[in-house]
Amino acid sequence: MSGAVKMSPQCGQRPSLEYRPVGDLKIDPSYQRSIESPASQVLIKRIARTWDWRLCQPLDVARRPDGALYVTDGQHRLAAALVRGDIYDLPCVITPSKGPTDEAASFVALNQQRLRLSKIELFKAALAAGNVEAHDIREALEGAGLSVASTTNPESWKAGQVVNIAGLELCLRNHGLKALRMACLAGAVAFHGQVLRYWGTIFPGIVAAVVKHGADDSELITLVLGACGQDEWRDMINRAKADSPNINMRAAAEIAVLGAIDEARGADQ
Repeated sequence: MSGAVKMSPQCGQRPSLEYRPVGDLKIDPSYQRSIESPASQVLIKRIARTWDWRLCQPLDVARRPDGALYVTDGQHRLAAALVRGDIYDLPCVITPSKGPTDEAASFVALNQQRLRLSKIELFKAALAAGNVEAHDIREALEGAGLSVASTTNPESWKAGQVVNIAGLELCLRNHGLKALRMACLAGAVAFHGQVLRYWGTIFPGIVAAVVKHGADDSELITLVLGACGQDEWRDMINRAKADSPNINMRAAAEIAVLGAIDEARGADQ
């Protein structure tokens, strides 16, 4: 194979694949993250409540010289199994260990090698799985002539492609499908034919305008949005954030867009 990567010699010992009783699996707090945080507790309860063996990947486990088994990756799955009480053993990839130092090094290496899925990848997987929310978002985008970009790299985006999955989800959850459809359509018309480089920055302001003024002022909202370029909106939003350092960018977008619409309404009266 041309351009093959030069390989280093294999290291470590081959692991064994085993089912082990949950009571035999231990956690070493000297290198493991605490699972007492609210986020961890929510995750553990969710895994326990909706346990699905198809999602239960084997735990990474270290076998110490005395035979004790310590989980290096998978403690949330273990905790969830213990919460349920009806799961007696778990699949494990067991590797010989010299002790905590050896395991800590493996723990760091495992987490450094792990590549987290992007919001775009998770959205596409949710679509394929038939997730209702994902399908509602796609419907709203397609109704406005928009689509989800394949990557987060702006250089690869085409006109009408968006990546702000979290903002779309927030709009749908907080304001419903009708508001999402109206916000997508207003932005799509205002910036028609453009690469939507700053769509994610401006979108919360569009949502705020739609929620406040609704269908009665849809034409005015679109006209106000289209009166400025995306880079101008970005600058106005940044100024709003600079004027009120304690607010987030979503609130700054709301201030900038609603202020411009109120100014336009005042000029018409």
